[in-house]
Amino acid sequence: MAPALKRKLVIALSIYAVCTAIFAWVTGPRLEIHTMNNHFAVQAEVWRAGRWYLTEEDIVGRHRRHEVDMGNDWAVVRTVDPATGKPEVRYFNSFPVFPAVLMYPFVAMAGSALMFRDALFIVAIAGIGPALLFLALERLREQGRSPRSAGENAFLSLAFAFCTVYFFSAVQGTVWFAAHIVAVGLLGGYLLACFHADRLWACALAGLLVGCGWHTRPPFVLGVALFAFEAARVSLREEVVGDTLRARASDAWSKLDKRAVLIRYALFALPILAAIGVMLSINKARFGDPFEFGHTLLNVVWMERVKRWGLFSYHYLSRNMTCAFTLLPIVNPATAPAHVGRVQFSGNGMALWVTTPLYLWLLWPRVKGPLHFALWATVVPIALQDLLYQNSGWVQFGYRFSNDYAPYLFVLLAIGARPLGTMFKGAAAWALAINTFGAISFQRRGYEKYYYLQTYQLPAYDGTPALQSATYPPD
Repeated sequence: MAPALKRKLVIALSIYAVCTAIFAWVTGPRLEIHTMNNHFAVQAEVWRAGRWYLTEEDIVGRHRRHEVDMGNDWAVVRTVDPATGKPEVRYFNSFPVFPAVLMYPFVAMAGSALMFRDALFIVAIAGIGPALLFLALERLREQGRSPRSAGENAFLSLAFAFCTVYFFSAVQGTVWFAAHIVAVGLLGGYLLACFHADRLWACALAGLLVGCGWHTRPPFVLGVALFAFEAARVSLREEVVGDTLRARASDAWSKLDKRAVLIRYALFALPILAAIGVMLSINKARFGDPFEFGHTLLNVVWMERVKRWGLFSYHYLSRNMTCAFTLLPIVNPATAPAHVGRVQFSGNGMALWVTTPLYLWLLWPRVKGPLHFALWATVVPIALQDLLYQNSGWVQFGYRFSNDYAPYLFVLLAIGARPLGTMFKGAAAWALAINTFGAISFQRRGYEKYYYLQTYQLPAYDGTPALQSATYPPD
């Protein structure tokens, strides 16, 4: 093994080890039990029984024994059992199932979801994403497309792990956060594969990771612009020249090896198409309709909103933009009662620049190049889908949906070439402090006074009663 490669791998493994140790320490007692919202582990268990669902009798029994929360994000289907002709209520995990695939062998060894420690499993894999992000940044450095040193790349990778909402997400274990952690690991691999697009095996691997990512966090599939750019870049016969964007585009087209890029695109697309086919088959098996993904069948209190506006709508945009970009901590008066914290955090989270002020450096990059624009073309569709979604991420410490694209933002920080000077490190220190508090306190007994989770009834646009939460526009 070449010394340079060995050094990279040692640093990557060290990042994984540091992340795992700190995540495990902060997770604490959660490591010793299963969580109450272990949908992926339950999914793996019922697969062993040859089914996709829990019967109502089964889930009610688990709920009474405090093994699972039956009232939180299960798709409920009323059907007739073809064998007996009796009506039956079935509870399905409607979340994409790749995390359950990963958990399956461990659930099988444990014997049941009850005996499987899902939070421990998530902590064990949570360091993979930051470690792969480091290797991706190192690949850019080797290609001469990033000015960062290996030390700076390690710093940025650890900053992603502990100075963003990834930190509090990694120590929860529950179904919503587990999906984020698995997806970030896949995204780290996707970045690394994209930056190796000159190799055909990496093209196929990138497509496979996107397919698995779609079966984990659906917005993942919108990140194909990065691969499209990288595959075209490595398929150029000569360097592109030109004084204007139009001239450069024309020159690039004339120098593009079109056969080579089509081969790369085909290798990339085939696993994604297969993943789409698998998803449609899964939907058909569960709900009798290949285009029913299950989230319109959830047993959550917000379903009236979904019936009115759909899963995705312009209606949700202003609320979600508030959560992502302007929502601040609540400062209460000194006369607040003892059970109310002097500072509180909304259940809708906080603005990204509050939890991670490092993102402000994205506004003034020192260097802009084709990769810069390709990365933004990757981030924007993912972020837009999240912003149009009916859920803001509630309940959360910070805007957790940013996990869907945060690794791309850290690549942008790297290639933007702004010095990681005193101000940047000061912002990192702030981000470390606030995200550490979030990781330690979020949904922990004894810290309830620091969170404001108010919901209330308010007439919707047509005058009918509807449940709302703070910052939501009336439905």
